Amino acid sequence: MKVFSRVLVALVAAFAALFVGTGTSHAGLDNELSLVDGQGRTLTIQQWDTFLNGVYPLDRNRLTREWFHSGKAVYA
Repeated sequence: MKVFSRVLVALVAAFAALFVGTGTSHAGLDNELSLVDGQGRTLTIQQWDTFLNGVYPLDRNRLTREWFHSGKAVYA
């Protein structure tokens, strides 16, 4: 009986994890900035799916920081 109850608890926990999980991620707007120039025109810039990947400094200097940027930007 003890083994049966442990197996049942494990099955219930595994089944609950299917519904409590984080789910899938969707691409989204990361940043938006709007500004108006002197003639009243509005410039809007949007960044989508921005990802910064930090890498070891290519010049081997411990004081520098380097990264690769990926994503897309849209302006109107």
